Amino acid sequence: MITWHNLLYPIPISVTTDTTIREAAHFIQQSGGDILLIEHKGEILGYVDSHSLLDQLIHSPGQPMRYKTDVLVVEETAPVEFYHNVSIVLGKNRSGRFTGYSTMEAARHAIKTLQLTQMQKIFASAGIGIVTTDDQFQIMFLNEKAEEIFGVSRNVLLYRNYKTLLLTQENLDSVLKGKQLVSVASSFNSKPIIGNFSPLYENEQVSGIVHLFYPRRQLEESVQELEFVRNLNEDLQVLYASSNEQLVVVDKAGTIIRLSGAFSSDIWQTPNPEDILGSSVYLLEREGIFPADIIDRCRKQKQKIMHIQETKRGRRLWAVAVPVFKAKKIEKIVIVLRDITELSDYQIGTQADSNGEDKMNKPLIYRSKSMEDIVEQAKRIAEVDSTVLLYGESGVGKEVFAQTIHAHSPRHNKPFVRVNCGAIPETLMESEFFGYESGAFTGADRKGKPGLFELAHTGTIFLDEVGELPANLQVKLLRVLQEREIRRIGGTHTIPIDVRIVAATNKDLRHMVHQKTFREDLYYRLNVIPITIPALRQRQVDIVPLSLHFLDVYNKKYSKEKQLSREAVEVLENYDWPGNIRELQNVIERLVVITRDNFIEGQDVLSALYGEVSEESTGRVAVHEIMPLKDALEQVETNLLSLALQKYRTAAEAAQVLGISESTISRKIKRRFG
Repeated sequence: MITWHNLLYPIPISVTTDTTIREAAHFIQQSGGDILLIEHKGEILGYVDSHSLLDQLIHSPGQPMRYKTDVLVVEETAPVEFYHNVSIVLGKNRSGRFTGYSTMEAARHAIKTLQLTQMQKIFASAGIGIVTTDDQFQIMFLNEKAEEIFGVSRNVLLYRNYKTLLLTQENLDSVLKGKQLVSVASSFNSKPIIGNFSPLYENEQVSGIVHLFYPRRQLEESVQELEFVRNLNEDLQVLYASSNEQLVVVDKAGTIIRLSGAFSSDIWQTPNPEDILGSSVYLLEREGIFPADIIDRCRKQKQKIMHIQETKRGRRLWAVAVPVFKAKKIEKIVIVLRDITELSDYQIGTQADSNGEDKMNKPLIYRSKSMEDIVEQAKRIAEVDSTVLLYGESGVGKEVFAQTIHAHSPRHNKPFVRVNCGAIPETLMESEFFGYESGAFTGADRKGKPGLFELAHTGTIFLDEVGELPANLQVKLLRVLQEREIRRIGGTHTIPIDVRIVAATNKDLRHMVHQKTFREDLYYRLNVIPITIPALRQRQVDIVPLSLHFLDVYNKKYSKEKQLSREAVEVLENYDWPGNIRELQNVIERLVVITRDNFIEGQDVLSALYGEVSEESTGRVAVHEIMPLKDALEQVETNLLSLALQKYRTAAEAAQVLGISESTISRKIKRRFG
């Protein structure tokens, strides 16, 4: 795992907001760096870079210095994650001291360099020569093994024309048209070699060729090594098109011939991979270990299949099966498995809503470390009766956390009552909260009615949107928290209650206290143990398991068999999700209902997120009537954004084509379509 600590540069010079542009330019020139941090009263407000300072110095030297605020503060030990609306990352240690910084661009470059280094080590260990070229056959990369086989340094070969240097009878131009050449005999610098030529793809377009080869003498000594090269080349191509978890290669008879990746004893019910090699998937299916249905479907449809499967032993697997063809016939199938059984660990009982009706709980699903830490904290808190206040944006799952606390508490077999403080009319709030006696008011039930606090007696009451409580009810709620008793409307005696209080809000209650719209004493009574639930955009790793869960739910609800393509998953991961989990759930339901094919593609997700573009707006710019220039520019920008997002898989690719930064396109998307 790569952490931010590995990528950070020393902290740059800091200046204050009243620093002049000339002074800032002088400081950045003296420091020899590229950015200055802007601080005020010990807090980092943003940054200014040398390019921006130069522009300001030329065009507006007398104006106050402008600075950018797209800065993210991270723990230096946290794993590296990327965000579209952030340009600068500041790392801090556990004591809260800033230890370094990095631009997102530099971080991406460093990650790619580390990954390339690791890939080079892998290929060097395999003993294979590798050469890649661009679409003009200029050599762009060769590994150390290729240098050793050729007997020529890479400094001599880089950017030379590989086609003119390599002696072969094959037409390498055909590789640029998508053809693969297998077991091709060639000669380089009088060194006989044999290997495979494959097209190199970038954004689904052939951008060059890759040549994997051995010395011919070495392969002639062992025919088995030639088969290894062919298999390795084919498997690598499939691996590049799939996400790598547990890789299983099955031959056309259904026999497992190869296992790669982290071996999962939970899936295979054995600690030894050797026990699985050579086994038939159909035998494993009868033993309840591996469902062979996806292999049959892949063989029948002759295309990549992605599906969630459940074994007879209760393991849930996300499987991607990809056929490998030879002479237009399926020779083998490569399956990538991901065990998602643990995603259902938090299915909890039932709860009563504010109408006293039972309904099934929603599952708590996560894979991120931040959520794991919060859930563990919630479980520890559940063991005692302290009041908990859940903070978080709308749609992050505060109710599910309240259910989790209740389910892990000694009160788990007692009532769980949810109260939406923002949904009950103010005139009915008191009677709903505390109940009423017979004849307490006109229209009252003759038998009287217990309130929600009474219904929650010995259990847990969840006060959702507690910041919406009117002032008069805040006073009465405070008394309940202090005295642990209530009095019905029209009643003459008090009723003792024993309840656990869990409250939730998407508002800043402390600010409301300062604004005199929320009682300070009630705030401190509720804010005993505060827990902040991060927004979905802050835990991107949770998007895939949540998407798969909702896909499974709505497939069952609507009797569908929809699947998410890799491109669809990438679009979902790159979206900002301002509506959090609730928005993700709605989008998945919409995709299950409206997509025509069983395979949900990236284009389907883009349309669901950003809307369709009419045919009238997809052509060249055309003006048919006079309009304000500002309105015309906004319309052109909207059309370009829509077209780019529908054509390209991610916002990052769309930004590159449009010639703008990722943070800029994220901001424009949010303004135009959000």
